[in-house]
Amino acid sequence: MTENISRQPKGIPVGGQFAATTHSEPGVALPTKVTPFHDADGTDWDFDGDEYTDIYKSFTDSIEARVTTDIREGGARATVVDFRGRHPLEVGPQAHFDSLDQAKAHAKAVRERAAGYDHTYISPGFQSPWGEVQETKALAVGIDAVYTAGHGGLKLGPKRAEEVDTAWRERSSFYEEDCAWSKAAVTHHQDLPADYVAAAHQTARQWYPDEYNAIVGKDPAKYGVKNFTPVTAEESHILRDREFLASRAATHVRVHRVDTAPAGHPGMVAATVYDIPADGRDDEENQANARTILVPKDEWDMPYSAKRTVPKNDKYEVLEPAGV
Repeated sequence: MTENISRQPKGIPVGGQFAATTHSEPGVALPTKVTPFHDADGTDWDFDGDEYTDIYKSFTDSIEARVTTDIREGGARATVVDFRGRHPLEVGPQAHFDSLDQAKAHAKAVRERAAGYDHTYISPGFQSPWGEVQETKALAVGIDAVYTAGHGGLKLGPKRAEEVDTAWRERSSFYEEDCAWSKAAVTHHQDLPADYVAAAHQTARQWYPDEYNAIVGKDPAKYGVKNFTPVTAEESHILRDREFLASRAATHVRVHRVDTAPAGHPGMVAATVYDIPADGRDDEENQANARTILVPKDEWDMPYSAKRTVPKNDKYEVLEPAGV
């Protein structure tokens, strides 16, 4: 019989205090080694470049963050490109920073914000409130400019649309190019050019003074406004018209439509008029005391320059309440 016997080399004590013991690794994780190619938050960067530039690229969820340093100018430039849409989209303007770390932090923050939105994927041939779409241009992730044969505006993606305050949100998610576009741009100011946003604030103050005061005035910082001031009549024709109409509410009525040749009433003008609210907040969809009056043609003067207001006159015959 052969026995396998472990032999301890001569001169080495065993047992007792010399017995072998098992040691486990301590439960302390070693700190992540930070290098230009690996950030403390775990972001890895691929490296490229030439004799003048170093290029660091990080690609996550089809969105690339790119930081470039150039020995000819110093500092670092950050660029973010989103490849999820039909065409690559540069997200936000290219920005310059004093250090590589600052540029990286900016690029990662821009990428994270962009990843929170989906593209609209609207394209030529789609239908819009203004007809068939002929051309589109992505302004930011989830914000597309839409052009048709006769008009255009902005189209927002689902999450972008939800972030527009309900007080001035468009249910269709389309915001026409004359006025409504400003509501979308003011809401998403962080992702659009500064001059575009400045024009949006001016337009919104002009066309939507009440909503602007209520929404932006409640939380100016949310909309990128440092020093908020309420909209004045000098800025908004809506407020100017309201003040003008309020001043005439007791003495005038407002004209809704005119028939210069009403059947059965030769020599007369049939004017559909309604009362002006005391505060001047005219609402043509809900006209107060609407009626049609007959006015002799030689007494009729169409009030083009008076906001369609004419003096009240009880002598004119009232045909019947107007169907509005």
